[in-house]
Amino acid sequence: MSRDDSIFDKPFNRRRVLGYGAAAAGLAAMPWQLSLAAQIEAEAADQAMRQRAIPATGEKIPVIGMGSSGSFETRDEATRTDLAKVMKQFVAMGGTLVDTSPSYGNAETNIGNIARQTGVRDQLFMATKVRKRSREQTLDQFRASIDALGEPIDMLQIHNFIGLDNQWATLQQLKEEGRVRYIGITHYLTSAFGELEHQMATKDMDFVQFNYSIITPDAEQRLLPLAADHGIAVLVNRAFNDGRIFGQTKGKALPEYAKEFDCFSWAQFALKYVLANESVTAVIPATSDPEHLRDNMHAGYGKLPDADMRKRMRETIAEL
Repeated sequence: MSRDDSIFDKPFNRRRVLGYGAAAAGLAAMPWQLSLAAQIEAEAADQAMRQRAIPATGEKIPVIGMGSSGSFETRDEATRTDLAKVMKQFVAMGGTLVDTSPSYGNAETNIGNIARQTGVRDQLFMATKVRKRSREQTLDQFRASIDALGEPIDMLQIHNFIGLDNQWATLQQLKEEGRVRYIGITHYLTSAFGELEHQMATKDMDFVQFNYSIITPDAEQRLLPLAADHGIAVLVNRAFNDGRIFGQTKGKALPEYAKEFDCFSWAQFALKYVLANESVTAVIPATSDPEHLRDNMHAGYGKLPDADMRKRMRETIAEL
């Protein structure tokens, strides 16, 4: 559902001022950025990525997950090699939640194969989706996802309301039978917020997934408070607005105040804004670039902006 990194940000020459390991020393940055980056790199081994609890169970998951729309849809071997690096680095830096869908081309197959080949499958919290209108089609699609991804499937979501009214009972049964641990619904458009609000208020769901970003903060008004009130975990897609954030910030210096919440790139600026809302359980940017993956993951470490700082961040983006 999220195409944040894999397609849209590359033409905008995304800045990466904080690397991982030895890569940090070679990145262009202002002196204060290099100093703080080096400090965080030195402490990274002693830090754990921020985690948040799933309200339904109290189970904690890392706040930076990984989307797969666009990024894992490939038949190119060189790209698969990069994706293997992405997957290994994702887990090494504390990630577990991978979000995918049968509608993302061959992403499920690539994810399953790469996870097994790199030896990390058992460490992943696997979330996928169904988008069929009949019970039998839904079950067939779920079985195909198991074949591709392997078991367990931790979360199953109804994709973009497709078959929602008919198939919600199917998901509930799969959960009751222990075939999945969590169920939810997804969408990616602000225009769907009214229907999302209705479904969140009337269905007993564990997770909801929707779009939310510093450019499009509409979810702050009703959906995020509603999720908190109803004990629903939130996955955020489109945190980069399909790469628009990188077009808007291209050639612009990161504001110096970003160092106050351990932020070293525009990608982290966008992700930390989202994560600063405590109703967000995790954000799922997608990328096939190992450097972008490292950059994204660092948003899950260190401080987050408070309410006053988030207002300042919105003003910064509006002025660009």
